Amino acid sequence: MLDRTQAPSVQQVQKISLPPIEKFSLPGGGNLYAYPEKNTEAFRIELLTKGSNLNAQNAAEVQLAIKMLLEGTNRYSGAQLSEKIDELGSFVEITPGFDHSSISIYGLKKHFNENIGLLSDIIYESSFHDQALNTLKEKEQNRLKLNMQKGSYTSSINLRNALFKDHPYGYRLYTSDINSINSQQLQTFHKNYTCSFDIFLSGDLPSNYYQIVSGYFSKRQPEVPKQFEAPSFKESNAPKDTSHRDSKFVQSSIKLGKRLFTRSSPDYFRFMVANELLGGFFGSRLMKNIREDKGYTYGIYSSLYPLNHSGYFVISTDVKAEYEQETIREIYKEIKRLQEEPVSAQELKVVKNYMIGNYLNAISSPFSIITKYKTLVTQSLPTDFYNNYLEAINNTSREDIQDVLSTHLQTESLTRSISGFI
Repeated sequence: MLDRTQAPSVQQVQKISLPPIEKFSLPGGGNLYAYPEKNTEAFRIELLTKGSNLNAQNAAEVQLAIKMLLEGTNRYSGAQLSEKIDELGSFVEITPGFDHSSISIYGLKKHFNENIGLLSDIIYESSFHDQALNTLKEKEQNRLKLNMQKGSYTSSINLRNALFKDHPYGYRLYTSDINSINSQQLQTFHKNYTCSFDIFLSGDLPSNYYQIVSGYFSKRQPEVPKQFEAPSFKESNAPKDTSHRDSKFVQSSIKLGKRLFTRSSPDYFRFMVANELLGGFFGSRLMKNIREDKGYTYGIYSSLYPLNHSGYFVISTDVKAEYEQETIREIYKEIKRLQEEPVSAQELKVVKNYMIGNYLNAISSPFSIITKYKTLVTQSLPTDFYNNYLEAINNTSREDIQDVLSTHLQTESLTRSISGFI
């Protein structure tokens, strides 16, 4: 009999292995990756396409090409398409991206065939009507105007543009680019890139899911034109600060960042632990100093964003204008403290336990498991990458923290992007 007066013993997690997935070739090219899990009654299908920043002339081309997919097909108008999705109890997600863009449907198992057919119609039968495009362009222009009034938006895009200047990762939206796009241009982009995709499928699937999916997605996929291969980066990564001032801003939005590495870097796991200590979670050094001790902000975080061809690190916060420079000084101070003073064993243990628990939660559903595999596939990582996660985190020492931050996060190497009051 269970003794409820005794707390259960705490067990240290030693190893985590991702469950195997199923992989098939699609008739027209590309692959299908699937992770079936019964009794969830729901599924997700995602088309991960090459219609991304890497293959576009500008950000507007990517945004409009992918968003036009929900503005109507040869069978349904945009309104009818939206109504059909609602009737199935489904949800469609369209995501423009740096390396890939995606089209996903979350649906109920009982409507699996209808949802797959609908997604096939969206990708193969999109109409790209001029009237629908003009309406979408107007919406995107209005959205851009609103975003440009937000300090957090302008500081983010200005930082990325500074870090990845002359590279598609640094693209930003301009009204002039939105205005110049025409439907023929979008159809060409769609045909050449969006129609080249892999499929990631997860959840409660019928036993013959491959036959159903391959039947709907059997058209021959295009070869990506060679003239649009990803350009290489310039070696120079010298910081170039950027500032955007406007009398409408009531706060200063601060972004400090630099170009870094991908997940394949030997320093990736060590840096992830160091980042968690610095600003990766609510108990981080930056949060304790700048939120709790100083009261300058409601929140401050740091993150590493690994992409296919590079990666970038960002520290982000919003503060009152009078605390702008003091906040930056305190950020630099916390970085230098971690570089010069060994973190305590207890603080490092807390961070590692948080990271491990967070990772366990991140592989608790079929949707999140297939997302992990998507990262392995798209970033050409070894299949045991996540299986080694625990060992890599647990083996990171206090000396590793000092070393990796001293190597990669010198304060003078950080680009500052600030949007604030004049």
